[in-house]
Amino acid sequence: MIDESKVKILEALKKPKTVTQLSKELKLSKATVSHHLKHLERLGFVKVVSTKLERNFIKKYYVSRLHNPEFILPHEKLILEDFELSRGELLRTLLRLLNVVSLNNSLLLKKVGFDVGYFAIAERVDDGLESLADLWEKLKLGKVAEVSKEKFVVEDCYNCAHLPAVGKPYCKIDEGIIEGVLRKKSGEVYEVEEVKCWGTGYDVCEFRIRKLP
Repeated sequence: MIDESKVKILEALKKPKTVTQLSKELKLSKATVSHHLKHLERLGFVKVVSTKLERNFIKKYYVSRLHNPEFILPHEKLILEDFELSRGELLRTLLRLLNVVSLNNSLLLKKVGFDVGYFAIAERVDDGLESLADLWEKLKLGKVAEVSKEKFVVEDCYNCAHLPAVGKPYCKIDEGIIEGVLRKKSGEVYEVEEVKCWGTGYDVCEFRIRKLP
């Protein structure tokens, strides 16, 4: 997960800096900075742009790739190629981009969806998933093709329809929305998992619903 310290490091790395420079600027230990940099480097968010030998010690200069216009995920480019400047399409584009770039950090997206479902959507839903299915279509989140106590299937998904298969599901926000609604309406704890998605090579989104003991 990208915590506050990592965010500060990314912001500080708009220009190349060493571990020592980051440590002094952010008032973090060198060990902490090095740990965060390794994680960010694995995620592809930072890279080493140069090295310098000084007193038999190699200094590495890191820079954030997020502030470089040349750094764009292939799937981001695909979405932006279809971008249309209207209020509805702007929001949809931003949401789809958020899903794409957060594939490796999807816990926060699910939390956002849960809060929306629990605090905003549940009050507009009567008891039962059938009512949620009707509201889902009214909100233009997709066409609900099948709904039961164990399953919620969506066609023409607002979030991910026609996005490329990347081996992972995109719709963590939707998982969270369904969990939040069920929790609010029943008081029970549910686990919702997307088992089919455009991201995993299907042309529908299928959510498996399970009540936890």
